[in-house]
Amino acid sequence: MEYLDILLKTGTETITFIIPLLILIFTGLFIIEVLFQWGMLKRFEVISKPLTKLANLPPACAIPLISAIGSHLAANAMLQQLRNDKVIKDREVLLASILSTIFVPIKEIKFHLGIIIPTLGLYVGGFYVAVMWLGTIVLIGAVILAGRLFLPKRKWDSDGYNISKSVDFENDTKKDKFKFLRYSLNETLKTFKKISILFLITTFIIFLLINMGIFDIIITFIEPSANVIGIPANAIPALTAYIASPLVGYPMIGALIENNEISNDEAIIVLLFGSMFMLPVIYLKFYFPQWVSVFGLKLGLIRGLISMSLIMLTRGIILIVFLIFFKT
Repeated sequence: MEYLDILLKTGTETITFIIPLLILIFTGLFIIEVLFQWGMLKRFEVISKPLTKLANLPPACAIPLISAIGSHLAANAMLQQLRNDKVIKDREVLLASILSTIFVPIKEIKFHLGIIIPTLGLYVGGFYVAVMWLGTIVLIGAVILAGRLFLPKRKWDSDGYNISKSVDFENDTKKDKFKFLRYSLNETLKTFKKISILFLITTFIIFLLINMGIFDIIITFIEPSANVIGIPANAIPALTAYIASPLVGYPMIGALIENNEISNDEAIIVLLFGSMFMLPVIYLKFYFPQWVSVFGLKLGLIRGLISMSLIMLTRGIILIVFLIFFKT
């Protein structure tokens, strides 16, 4: 009976979690498809071409990159389409997908300015936001370096591959404009069906593991490790909450700072140390299901491990440097 309750709880949580996301995913895919068929994305290609060229990626990756401004998942779906059509290889898909994260800090600036800095204060919040931006810079730098080292040189004289099997609607009458929307809808549904099924399965598995207590093992390592680096005992509850949910952890850490229970430097250490545990949980819960659903198990896992490892490495180095500075 206990296992049945876990399955029912997992199913309810999965449906509740993915329905809003699937609506956003479908909307993003449809809008991107309409804009592409309409020729709007082609006009913005000039923005992404220099960055794509710098990373030595194929010209065909320019439009997926710019589409990431509207929907990162839609950009990945377009890259997967290129992969299916054998226009780009797995290595190029990985680098192009990671490169599209350049727009993440811009899209999350409201979250940074509206939640992190107000709850943690200008010094702690500003420092942590800078660390988050630095992680993105490291990812982009790694992509550019890897592209120039391991990818063949490209010729950018041609327009590249047309990633969508588009139809010329320029001379359509108003009556035929419905054909334009139907075509975009059909193209969107082809991509959305596969993504939604895999997204449902992978999300259910992750939530099931969470409800079975698999991720509680992480918590057992927190307190001993926190004591080693000198995190105050009164900050452990806030640290644990931050690992489980940053949105809950930020106000708790901010309250400790406000009440002078921990210093600003200690709060930064809590955030950096906590992110070593928080990032794997967040990636497993949110990002791995998306990437696996788009790119397949092998490529999706590699995509996630590369991003997660580089960001964790960046924060780990900053934590070590900060600890050395803080303890001297």
